[in-house]
Amino acid sequence: MKATLKGRYEGDKATAATTLAVPAAGDLRFKASATEACFANGPSLKGLTLTLEKPGAFLVDLKPHNQDARFQFMNSALVLDRRVSLTYTHSTSLATVVAPAPAPPSRTALDCSVTFDPNNKVNLSHTLGSGGCRLKYTYAHGADRLTTIEPLFDTTKNAWEFAVTRKFEGGDAVKGTYQASTKLLGLEWTRDSKAGANFKVATTFDLSDQSKAPKLIAESTWNYEI
Repeated sequence: MKATLKGRYEGDKATAATTLAVPAAGDLRFKASATEACFANGPSLKGLTLTLEKPGAFLVDLKPHNQDARFQFMNSALVLDRRVSLTYTHSTSLATVVAPAPAPPSRTALDCSVTFDPNNKVNLSHTLGSGGCRLKYTYAHGADRLTTIEPLFDTTKNAWEFAVTRKFEGGDAVKGTYQASTKLLGLEWTRDSKAGANFKVATTFDLSDQSKAPKLIAESTWNYEI
């Protein structure tokens, strides 16, 4: 059984979450995730998520508090010597709707990625009904692929996004992002520890309103084998 503990500090707000993963029959895995909302006002189902998954094939998420569900199916195949991966995601609510209350909205998304070689990959994401898609190109530079450049174009917003990541020996990585539609500039530092811990410090600058103070986020994740 694997356990994951995550702590996050954002501005003046601190949150925590924990996940337990238990092997089930065959390749199936059962996970239970809980945030601090489960215990803030006494034990409750709020903030609890139950997941049944087969890695690389499918997963089902259920939130007992409001009966929100997410179904995801994944598959990949070689097409003309290129790895093509498809992901279908559908989010909905299983709760009974009492008239005249409207039914909660459902969301269906399709994701397709084509890997041309270890250095080049194209990803296309589309949410049904959105009228647009997100097209991302990923280029990993050099033999060791330590620098990754990811330009993205969102046809719904008619705007570009950019991300550049640089990895270093020892598990450190620095990432910069920019969203043209919101003029948000992000900087992020992460470290993967051999002890099973991951750390992240990120800050966001709103270039459209420089009077706003930068937004700071600090996050740590610990993984344990039980």
